[in-house]
Amino acid sequence: MKTVDVTKFSNDECWGIQINGTNHCFNINCRWQGLSACEGKNIMKTGKNSKGFIIGPNGLSKENTVH
Repeated sequence: MKTVDVTKFSNDECWGIQINGTNHCFNINCRWQGLSACEGKNIMKTGKNSKGFIIGPNGLSKENTVH
């Protein structure tokens, strides 16, 4: 089982991406994908959540540094 520090998660962005990583969008059929309503589009674009933590292909990066 994967353990994550949810205090580093943004509450207003897709938790699926923050937990499972950017690959999450390619592994599921998400009805919000590609729409303006997608709560993960900024993470996909920047590689970080709104708190500044790095979200890699497999989720929250262990090498997180907030800039």
